[in-house]
Amino acid sequence: MSSSKNLLKYICLGLAAVVVILLLVVAFLLGKQSGAGKNEGVGRTPSGGGAAVTETPAPLPDGTATPAPADGTGGEDTAATNAAEVPPAATQPDPTQQAAQPSQQTDTVPHPPADTTGAPKTLSVDMTNGSLTFTTGVSFDVKYDSSVIDVQSSGGRVAIRNDHSNPSAGERKRMDVIVTVPYDYYLEDVDISFGAGKLVSDELRANNLRLELGAGSATLDGLYVTGAADIKNGAGAFSIKSGALNNLTMQCGAGATQVKAALTGASRITAAVGAVDLQLDGAQSDYTVAFQMGLGACYFNNEKIARSGAFGSGPNRVDINGGFGVMRVSVG
Repeated sequence: MSSSKNLLKYICLGLAAVVVILLLVVAFLLGKQSGAGKNEGVGRTPSGGGAAVTETPAPLPDGTATPAPADGTGGEDTAATNAAEVPPAATQPDPTQQAAQPSQQTDTVPHPPADTTGAPKTLSVDMTNGSLTFTTGVSFDVKYDSSVIDVQSSGGRVAIRNDHSNPSAGERKRMDVIVTVPYDYYLEDVDISFGAGKLVSDELRANNLRLELGAGSATLDGLYVTGAADIKNGAGAFSIKSGALNNLTMQCGAGATQVKAALTGASRITAAVGAVDLQLDGAQSDYTVAFQMGLGACYFNNEKIARSGAFGSGPNRVDINGGFGVMRVSVG
């Protein structure tokens, strides 16, 4: 009897275990189905029939795709979409070329038409000190801001001078004159007597030029003389940076003199003391260069030569006479 009760007890326990296992299986299946239902709408078209809205991040300023969010959503697809929207590199403008365009346009744009109405044929300047600047513009003009500067214009002649009495220190500091000459305009005669100070020329054209500089500095760029040029430099730094001068006569007292220009006709350069650097534009076959030096050293095309002699047989003759100093001449 007891054995029958034990058997029945074991059967009941077995059935209970089976029921528990079945309940666990059913609960697991129900939970899995519920999770699948929650994820059912991800990445799908809404049931209303409209297309799914995809927010594409805007490209960065340099044109590259915006990085994927940190949570990993939309990573590869978003990058692919942005990469497709960026134009190929060959179709994008070159920033370097864009930056170079303004300077190229500026170089090719010609200057405005010059108005030579009222421009003088003769210009004379007589100043003891201060600064004198020549520049180019549309029309002729003289600017100054000092009561000791006097400008007279009559019969195609303009005369600029300062009061040679003893001006105050304040007036001497303000003796600055700016002369504007029309573009490409040739004055018939230019006569400049400048005691001391600063002489600057952006461009000056004349048929005949006479320039006498006592002391100070002179820097002349774009100096063109078609008839004859007579230049005397007492002391200081004197420089002609570019231009063309016909029949140049130059006397250099002391200091440093530099001339870089084309010389035509018959030119004579005399240097007393100091250094003279003459750079002749053109070919060596254009010139005949003759040296006659007292003391010092002579160089022709960077080679030291004797203090007397001639080089070349070109139609434009340059005679160089020196007392004491260094004379350097180069062609080309």
